[in-house]
Amino acid sequence: MSPFSESKQVVNESYFFSSNFGDNESTFSSNSFKLLLKDLNFECNDWINYWKARGGEKLAFNYWSNGIRPDWIWGLAFPLLTEIKNAFDKTNEKFLLGISALPGCGKSTLGKWLEAASSELNWPIKVVSLDDFYLPGRLLDKEMSDNPWGVPRGLPGSHSIELLNETIDIWKTTGNLKAPQFDKALRGGRGDRSGWITANPKVLIIEGWFLGCKSLNTSQKGDFSIEKLNPILSIQEVNYRERVQQLLEEYTSIWQQFERVWHIKPDKFSNTGEWKIGQENEMYKSRGSSLRGKALSSFLRMIQAAIPQESLMNIQCDALVKISQSRQVLWTGRKEDEPLERPETRSL
Repeated sequence: MSPFSESKQVVNESYFFSSNFGDNESTFSSNSFKLLLKDLNFECNDWINYWKARGGEKLAFNYWSNGIRPDWIWGLAFPLLTEIKNAFDKTNEKFLLGISALPGCGKSTLGKWLEAASSELNWPIKVVSLDDFYLPGRLLDKEMSDNPWGVPRGLPGSHSIELLNETIDIWKTTGNLKAPQFDKALRGGRGDRSGWITANPKVLIIEGWFLGCKSLNTSQKGDFSIEKLNPILSIQEVNYRERVQQLLEEYTSIWQQFERVWHIKPDKFSNTGEWKIGQENEMYKSRGSSLRGKALSSFLRMIQAAIPQESLMNIQCDALVKISQSRQVLWTGRKEDEPLERPETRSL
């Protein structure tokens, strides 16, 4: 019998972790998970039973892709939904939540599920992407024209920071959200704005691949050219990295507004390459347009080289969820409890 069965009134914690987080019980620390739950005002058994009473894995299940893992639901989705619950319990003020995760990890699908599950629970939320605030097509082309990877978007500097700040300010003041919507399949995969998103959420979630990433100070930068990438950084890439660091400073006003930030972190940076390839293939099947061939390989190189990988793997956050290449949850907890890791050979 599944430990999520509604006929079971009490769930044994050790059975829960060993039975539902795959074969990696030793890497999924129940201790760190419990500390996070305490931060979210729950004891473990109470938390499990709380979500079981609201449908457990059946909650908004149609919004998950086939083969969704129980560890993804219980180790990531429900903890995030608990954060949303607390936002509704604690205050009448608007609550801005950030999700930072590298491309292709599944954060867009997660966002759709969070919206659907919250709707079933009568919690008005909205999830938007930092990508929705890309500049309009022609202006985007102009701003991206001289990057060494030839990518059409994605880099710091490709977003309308002024519009994003204005959108958040108006939402906090009036409760009305009006945000642009960006369609990556338009213009042969280069993308363009396709309309507007309107809503009246109490909780606004913004997700992005470098959300929360800060520019390095002079002492932290060191020599960009010696980072061990394969292939090594070109002179053009090193120079553009300096520009990206300057552009990241413009995002500080956004990062400072988040009440809480969650970081979905791969156990290896190289995972994002496989994820992104799969994501673009799926877009091509469903929309007939996506990044492919040289355009896709250039985009992957940009992710690898534009921002020091150490910065992307150490986002300043409140909660951290580590996942494997197969998207298995390996560790969930508070950022302050994150275990030390061995250095990785950096390539995609």
